[in-house]
Order: sequence, then C-alpha cells, then structure tokens
Amino acid sequence: MEIVESISWARGMAGHLGALASKVDDKVCCLRDALAEYRNIRNVIDGVAEEKERLRQEKERFKQEKERLKQEEKKLLSEMHANGEVLEAMKADLLASKNTLIAASNAITSSTEKISQQEKELEMQTGLVELPERNVGNELESVRNEMIKGFLVIDVGGRKLGIREMGKLNEKAFKIACLQKLPPEEVGAACYQLYSLWQKQLSDLSWYPFKKVTVDGNCQEIVNVDDDKLQELKSAWGEVAHDAVVKALMEMQEYNRLSDRSIAYELWNYKEGRKATIREGVEYMCTQVKQLSATKRRKTRRMAGIA
Repeated sequence: MEIVESISWARGMAGHLGALASKVDDKVCCLRDALAEYRNIRNVIDGVAEEKERLRQEKERFKQEKERLKQEEKKLLSEMHANGEVLEAMKADLLASKNTLIAASNAITSSTEKISQQEKELEMQTGLVELPERNVGNELESVRNEMIKGFLVIDVGGRKLGIREMGKLNEKAFKIACLQKLPPEEVGAACYQLYSLWQKQLSDLSWYPFKKVTVDGNCQEIVNVDDDKLQELKSAWGEVAHDAVVKALMEMQEYNRLSDRSIAYELWNYKEGRKATIREGVEYMCTQVKQLSATKRRKTRRMAGIA
C-alpha cells in the first residue's frame, strides 16, 4: 500500500515539476526578448546622444562666430566718422550677414531642443523596455519642419540644398510641350493658357485620377495614367506635359495634400535629386555662414586699404 502511494506521489510531483519547468522556460524566453529590445533602445539612445553632441558643437561654433561679428561691428562703428558713406554701406552688409547667421543659429537651436526632448522620452521608456517608433518618427519630422523654416528664411535658390515645392506643376514642361507643337511666336501665350488650365484642373477636388491596385498582397492607391483627362493631355501635347501632371499628383499624394491640393515644402538636395537629410541641412547652413563671414572679411580688408 505504501509503495502505491509513493508511486502516486512521485507521479504527481513529476507533473508538477514539468509544469514548473515549462513556466521557467516561458520566463526565460520573455527575458531574452526583453533584453534584445532593451539593447535596441540603448542603441537608439546612443545614436541620439551623438547627434545631440554634434549639434551642440555646431551651436557653439555659431555662438563664437556671432561674438566675432559683434566685435567687428563695434570696430566698424568706431571708424564711422573716417569712412563716411562707405562705412555705412559696409555696416549694412554686416547687418545682413548677422541676420543670416541668427536665422541659421535659431534653426540649429530648435533642432537641438527637439533632439534633446526626444532623448528624454526615450530614456523614460527604457525601464519599460518599449520603443515608441511612431513618436520617434513624429519628433524627427518636427525637427525636419523646423529645419525647413530656417531654410525658407535664408534660401535664395541656385544652391546645392534648398526648398522645393512638392506638388507644384512644372511650368517648364508645358513650355517644352508648346515648343514641340507650335511656332515660336505662339509659344508664350499658349504655354500660359495651357499651364493655367492644368493648374486649375489640379486644384479641382472633384477630379480624383487614382485607382487601387494590389502589390505583394497590399492594397495601394496609384495615379490612373489612363484617366480620360490625362490621356487627352498626352494625345494633344505629348508625354512631357502629361508626365508633369502625373508627377505633381504623385507628390500631392506622397505629402497628403490631395484633400486640399496645396503645396508642401521639402528640404531638397538638388545636386542628387532627392530629399536632403537633417545632417545635410545643418552642415549646409554652417558652410553658408562661413562663406558669408569670409566675404565680409574680404570687404573689410578692402575698405581698410582704401582708408
């Protein structure tokens, strides 16, 4: 009888130990996943910290340059009576350079603050072993928007980096189309009329030339190049004008502007034909400020020689 009871007890313990072992395995798996996720978060935090430090150094360089400009401004003011009108012109140039520097410095400061806030949020969530990817994306987008505002202040075009109007119809494409179809003396008026017509067409919210397709099992919405109006444009004026309208529609869709058909501003690398990165924007601003400072120094030396 005791043997039977012992066997029964042993079996019960074996089952209990098996269940306990299964729970331990589950805990180990969870801990492994948590550790891997924690390491990913630390990598992100380290990257943000490096970017923050780089921006801090750039800000410090801007601060030093700003202080140097102040000192030179004082020097120019002390020479005002001797240089007269020439000195006044130099002062105006210095003020313009200073304003440009301040605008660029403000953009860097805003970017630094955004990244600092992002770092704090990531550190708070490290203990929970969770990475809010959507929030990080929103913060980076906010930093990019601040950078675009800075470029709108100082951008004068004709440079490697600048602001591009996404969703804007390319007028040059319509001029090319008219040159291919009409005598030179008729191109100007025809181009203006055709371009204005399609600007109005793009602004028409009732016109929605898109269709849904399935790509790799996912439903996507793309421009319907077989749309009647687009085909009429292509037949009458060729592919150049047709492609310009399609491109404007695609950009509106990409930047979520189809609801109001408005223009979106983008920081653009014109040399490589793509969006510019935040790093490229900061580095470009620094380069422009240095060039302005060098130009101002050359003017100062020339005027000192004249005096």
